[in-house]
Amino acid sequence: MEKTFVSWEEIEHWSDRLAEKIAEDCTDLSQATLVAVSRGGLIPTQLIAYKLDIRDVRVMKLLSYDENNERCPISDISTDRLFDGADVYFIDDIVDSGATIAYIQKKFPTARICTLLTKTCCAEMPDICAREGLPADNWVVFPWD
Repeated sequence: MEKTFVSWEEIEHWSDRLAEKIAEDCTDLSQATLVAVSRGGLIPTQLIAYKLDIRDVRVMKLLSYDENNERCPISDISTDRLFDGADVYFIDDIVDSGATIAYIQKKFPTARICTLLTKTCCAEMPDICAREGLPADNWVVFPWD
């Protein structure tokens, strides 16, 4: 499998793009909630929260890969109380299979899902994305990996 290495500059750029798109989408940023999908969404969520001055930031911890980076059934081990609504934005780093998106959409049907990147193999697409169309056979290596 080919690897694509992502730089911090790209993370900042894509996070800025997501922030701009969220600002356009949200009717009242003062009422918005950002939910980081842990772990990949933690850093982009923080960058977006500072850019948009959103202070209601929460964490949802979903596991979809095991310790060997093999896909496993999604398990939700969150401890935060989460809300559903049009002003709730779930932030993640990448959409691969789309299983995480499907899980979030089922549990929080009116929330918006945002990602930095999507692959061409996604069965489910986010509502807002900074960059689309990464090849399905690429393994993306983020600076925090």
